[in-house]
Amino acid sequence: MRIVETSLCLRFYTSDGWTREAVRELLSDDKRLARVMPRYFDDRDKIGWAGFVLDDGATHSECEYFAVYGVCQPFSCSALAEHELIPF
Repeated sequence: MRIVETSLCLRFYTSDGWTREAVRELLSDDKRLARVMPRYFDDRDKIGWAGFVLDDGATHSECEYFAVYGVCQPFSCSALAEHELIPF
């Protein structure tokens, strides 16, 4: 599946088949689902979260994309290599 690189994070679009759980599986060390942030292109993007985590346990399958913020080297390089990375 495609992964889109931006200046602050990698974006995992639900239209490409990504789920919150699938993105969590790409994380290398801190594999908490709370690290995978749902993002929306409307007012729903103001979900209450702090410290770049959202610990609600919900799938948020209706969001536009998922992002992981605030961690250094968060992803397993071998897991990312299996997908198409669209550079920034």
